[in-house]
Amino acid sequence: MSPVRGGRTRFDRRGIAGGLDAVVRCTDGGAPLMLDWLVIGGGPHGVHAVARLLGEAGVAREGLRILDDEVDLLARWRRTTRNTGMRFLRSPAVHHLDLSSASLQRFVKVGKGRRIAHPFTRPYSRPALELFDRHCDDVLEKFEMRDLHVRGRANALTLEGDRVRVDFEGADDADSLEAKQIILALGAPREPAWPDWAKAVAVDAEAKGLASKVGHIFDPGFDLDDDPDDEAIAVVGGGISGAQVAIRLARAGRRIFLISRHSLRIHQFDSDPGWQGPKYMAGYSRVEDPSERRRRIREARHRGSIPPDVHAALRCAQADGRVEHLEGVKVASAFVSENRVALDLGAREVEVDRLLLATGFPGHRPGEGWLDEAIAAYDLPCAECGYPLVDHGLRWHPRVLVTGALAELEIGPVSRNLSGAMRAGERIVSVARSEWVY
Repeated sequence: MSPVRGGRTRFDRRGIAGGLDAVVRCTDGGAPLMLDWLVIGGGPHGVHAVARLLGEAGVAREGLRILDDEVDLLARWRRTTRNTGMRFLRSPAVHHLDLSSASLQRFVKVGKGRRIAHPFTRPYSRPALELFDRHCDDVLEKFEMRDLHVRGRANALTLEGDRVRVDFEGADDADSLEAKQIILALGAPREPAWPDWAKAVAVDAEAKGLASKVGHIFDPGFDLDDDPDDEAIAVVGGGISGAQVAIRLARAGRRIFLISRHSLRIHQFDSDPGWQGPKYMAGYSRVEDPSERRRRIREARHRGSIPPDVHAALRCAQADGRVEHLEGVKVASAFVSENRVALDLGAREVEVDRLLLATGFPGHRPGEGWLDEAIAAYDLPCAECGYPLVDHGLRWHPRVLVTGALAELEIGPVSRNLSGAMRAGERIVSVARSEWVY
């Protein structure tokens, strides 16, 4: 990791360019040889950034591509929300992937959202997942984003004078793209967090040909099926994902043991709404010390919390005897025997047909490996926590912008959320509109 830099990184205004009037040279039916913009990451943050570039910054389509290793844009988002059984989003209706904050409400009145029986729930008019996903499809279709999708996983970043080269592993072989500007819109780390005891039991299960008995709901490519042979299931994790998975499986008639190290933490949002505006952000923006900013982010986030409606649904499942919540419990060990998984909880042992982890993701910066190499090679400034130090325009380097988790020391506690994507999008547009050419 590069040396720690104090305060915010600042760039000369001459070092910002969209290159919007560049001549794009294309291969036969392929991607341009030299792009104006390349967005790495096809999740919510990447899709919203592209919508902003096309809809507000005037970026030419032929000079823009999205690099993402999934089969479709937003595929990881859809898979994880489907696995958890989410019914309504935690975010309000004004937070989504389109440009206007009122777009989702209009979509219900005049778009395909009209056919959804219960499009919103209280409080804060939170949209149904079905509505949100249809609206996402509308955004993808409106901006024809799927035509801009290059399928591949980035594995190297090279700064070469007036351009950035990104090497990637494609579906069939390795390749590369070059662009004048790139946006790193990386989501959570690819691999979720596995406790040591869970790693051990997963190895044990695989050795016995019973790998399907143990899984993490955020594993790459994992799809939660509803196997009727799984009568009893242990779900480990006391946050919103664990609670939602428990509710989903209980509604399907399974007996669920929800295991969490802490009691349930009930919060409507994962940080106070004051972080959406100047109430808290005004003071945060004046803080120059990255370590102090990180401390405030940690204190602001309600990690492992669940909203009141999910809590109410969980309590109903508990009252019906479908869910038993074992709170304040740590799993000491586990093993697989005769198609069952046995968990040692200290004072008690539980046997189930299947073990599912909902233990989230590691707390380190996304893009490990290839991004670590770029940081070392080009001395990209990072705070002690390993996250980028960027300027107000979210520039980590004159040719490298960030959004999502990578932008959180600038955007604040909401950076990873939909509202953070929208806030970052506004700043990216300002950079793209700049008349200065680097």
